[in-house]
Amino acid sequence: MKWIFAIVVVVMLLGPLRPWVARHWGFLLSVAGGAAFGYFWAVFILSKLNYHVAGLPLASALIVAIAAGQYGPAILRRIERDGRDEHSS
Repeated sequence: MKWIFAIVVVVMLLGPLRPWVARHWGFLLSVAGGAAFGYFWAVFILSKLNYHVAGLPLASALIVAIAAGQYGPAILRRIERDGRDEHSS
């Protein structure tokens, strides 16, 4: 079942959703990176504290993904344009 889901996602991203993904690449990259970072950060903290809270990794992934989705695309677009809009001295 996991393979079918992965194949459907890849087909959708390469097919009908390709223009949308190309237009919103900064947002998708920011949200995915923020969610992964938030999840692994919460797991790391819980392992170091030896304390187990069931929903903390999921909540942390959600919070960091929202924050990254708001601020990440602007940062990525600025990095993309870096050096192109400056005048040479």
